[in-house]
Amino acid sequence: MFKTNFKIALRGFAKHKLTFFINLFGLALGLWAAILIGLWVKSELNAGRDFAEIDQVYRIMEHQRYGSDIFTITSTPGILANDLKEYFSEVEKSATYSWSQENLFVKENTRLKLNGFFAGEDYLHIMQYAFLHGDRNRALSEINHIVLTADAAIKLFGKTDVIGESVVMKETEGENSFIVKAVLAPFSKDSYADFDYILPFQFMLDKPYNSWLKEWGNNGPSTIVKLHKDADWQAFSASIADYIVEKNDGSNVTLFAYPQSELYLHGKFKDGIQQGGRIEYVRLFSVIGIFVLLIACINFMNLSTAKSQKRAKEVGVRKVVGAEKGALVNQFLSESLLMTVFATAISLLLVELTLPIFNTLTGKVMSVPYADGMFWLQLLGIMLFTGLVAGSYPAFYLSATKVVSVFKSHTKAGKGVVMARKGLVTFQFILATVLIVSTLVVYQQINFALNQNLGYDKEQLLVVPLEGKLMDNYEVFKNRLDQNNEVRSISRSTHSLLGRNSNTGDVNWEGKDPDFNALFEIMRMDYGFIETLGLQLIKGEDFSREKGADSIQGAIINKRAYELITENNPDALSFNLWGDDRIITGVVDDFHFQSFHQAMEPVIILLDPSFASNCFIKVGTGDIQNTISSIENLALEINPDFPFQYSFMDENYARMYSEDVKIGELAKYFSILTILISCLGLLGLSAHIAEQKTKEIGIRKVLGATTFSILNVINKEFIAIVSISILLGSGLAYWAMQEWLSGYAYRIEFEWWFIPTAAAVILSIAYLTVTLQALKSAQINPSSTLKSE
Repeated sequence: MFKTNFKIALRGFAKHKLTFFINLFGLALGLWAAILIGLWVKSELNAGRDFAEIDQVYRIMEHQRYGSDIFTITSTPGILANDLKEYFSEVEKSATYSWSQENLFVKENTRLKLNGFFAGEDYLHIMQYAFLHGDRNRALSEINHIVLTADAAIKLFGKTDVIGESVVMKETEGENSFIVKAVLAPFSKDSYADFDYILPFQFMLDKPYNSWLKEWGNNGPSTIVKLHKDADWQAFSASIADYIVEKNDGSNVTLFAYPQSELYLHGKFKDGIQQGGRIEYVRLFSVIGIFVLLIACINFMNLSTAKSQKRAKEVGVRKVVGAEKGALVNQFLSESLLMTVFATAISLLLVELTLPIFNTLTGKVMSVPYADGMFWLQLLGIMLFTGLVAGSYPAFYLSATKVVSVFKSHTKAGKGVVMARKGLVTFQFILATVLIVSTLVVYQQINFALNQNLGYDKEQLLVVPLEGKLMDNYEVFKNRLDQNNEVRSISRSTHSLLGRNSNTGDVNWEGKDPDFNALFEIMRMDYGFIETLGLQLIKGEDFSREKGADSIQGAIINKRAYELITENNPDALSFNLWGDDRIITGVVDDFHFQSFHQAMEPVIILLDPSFASNCFIKVGTGDIQNTISSIENLALEINPDFPFQYSFMDENYARMYSEDVKIGELAKYFSILTILISCLGLLGLSAHIAEQKTKEIGIRKVLGATTFSILNVINKEFIAIVSISILLGSGLAYWAMQEWLSGYAYRIEFEWWFIPTAAAVILSIAYLTVTLQALKSAQINPSSTLKSE
């Protein structure tokens, strides 16, 4: 039976070549999209879960209340981890670990900048990275230990078996030698780990300028715990809620525990409540992948039912000679499944060809796991789903054909079939409309964020890290650069202007509501910073060397901070910061130091460049490469031990929207794919309708009809369907994009032209697709179509 069905299917494919190729490539494109999205979704769902006992691991986080706002952060006091392990029986292991830091490591003639962090002794027992070499129990037990990744070990030593070897880390304040105690195995492709080394947290804690890490009122590093297997994590979370308040009277912090395995996908909080995260994109593109595959299946259904008249006699003859309905259903489903097998082979080839591009687009390292049996089971499931969905309706529809109707030539499709066909085409173009409108909105919002006035001038602004002797000899560096005609101004700051860096709620002023609190961002900088960045002074004056102590003890605030301080006291000229009075010497217009996702926050600018490690250099628009080269030569002359690094501020700012850009790119490509598959279906259906209307077209031509009027006979039906799809899809797109835009504090309005633009694109492509086929039919000589009459 299978052999017979296989032969019949192949004969049918050969007989109806256009339909075969449209169905084949339509299904192949749908499966291609489904496989790519499936690989990405699987990678996202597995990210950060490939650790032993990860279900016992929890991140300690904070809710901080400021007025009516609740900020949720992963930063905690540096001494929290030890207390949790000592005073809470549920805690088996606990560790503090720092933010990511880049440092210079030297081994003989090899000098490398590596990215890593500082972590407590228990960290590698909690996050159980696989070891290539070393003892987990001793890896971070001493202050002079270091853990390297395999990649970092090869770069430094040329090999991975380097236990007991030493490496020097150079910092601005000096250098320290560390002994390699462990080498980690390469991370899995689903891991979101991105570091080269781990150093003991105690080394960071012991530095004199890091004494703030030992205070309960300060946050910075993160705290992670591993609970005992039988511990109730929610009860534990509730029990630590007021722990910071007990240690620091007057604190506005509520502690809680959150599963580490869930943080990557579900790490977005709003007003203290978990609300989405990356899981929203996972769900979105999972739905898109399913819909794109369904669109391909819809094409198959439509073309198969449209060709029902040509196969009706075949069905009738088979029924006359005794074929049962079940056998006929099996025949048509076999054809569909065979088509799916061919399409799957083509789709895998397309995946191999495009996966490197897809990896670049998504920022991942994915590959097709051919050696994984589960992959083949999942692929088989997709193939069966596709084949059965695509072939089910045609199979049951064709197998139900009545023999009497066949031989009386009454096999014209009924109204129900025609309406179903139109409904399926409508669904295709609804999705296409949603994707195109969404792509327009995403691109407009990103363009808005990148090109709006940020309150400072990010163009031609170089950022150079100050390290080694550049920190100690900054004035020499600055004075030498001032002699370069292409250097407009130069200053330095502790702040990167790329998100939250240092902030406090300990700000008070006369007239402040005792029940009100706000989180102020603290920026410490040197003279000339306001000029270099192009900040706009709207009151008072800039810090001045001539003012001396007045500048040092004063403060410049932004407009938002000024509005808060003067709300109940319009004549306020000062405020109290950490117990010290500060005179307001100037007010600058608001400027964005976060992405447009966040609202404008109050800022306090202090003249204190003690630890300012970010040098901002405003350069001219002349020969930028020569200017950079001269800056590099000077930096290496002063600071030969450290490699020269620089970045452009506009590029740094743009990177804050990298995830949004990825989403926009994915939406763009999938909208193109959706239109392509949908138009393949239109091409097939228009060819079928043109074939049905061959004699009608011939008669119209004989009676003097123009080619244009004949084209309208075929076009009008499809254009009406596509127009309805655009109308319905526009409503869905408007709702979806309003939801997406709500994630931005500063956003565009949903412009009226988004929908007409999408409509014009879809209608133009649909009209062109149908017209090409209709034009072919309109040019046939009437004599050849009417001669049988």
